[in-house]
Amino acid sequence: MWETQTLLQQHTIIDTLLIHSHDMSLYTVEAEVGDEHRPLAEGGKVLKFRSIEHVRERLAALKVSRCVLVQYSPYQEMVGQAAQTAPPMELELSWPGWQAGA
Repeated sequence: MWETQTLLQQHTIIDTLLIHSHDMSLYTVEAEVGDEHRPLAEGGKVLKFRSIEHVRERLAALKVSRCVLVQYSPYQEMVGQAAQTAPPMELELSWPGWQAGA
């Protein structure tokens, strides 16, 4: 896990911020810095959010080059078909504040 305060204090540039959607009412956030992917935490606990706007408001001070919403689809299970592994849908999102190259 990466502590958000540590990333802020070290002025770390996050290559990709991945916002994972869980049932469209719970979101967790993972940061990619170089070759490492880790969830973001505060006080040793993984951060959880109730909306994408809440993520943006709470983490706006981070230096993020790219932000992506990652959403898995339970569609096949909902229509009674056997569960299959399908790639998640990824959607580019804008990020408030700092942007690489700006």
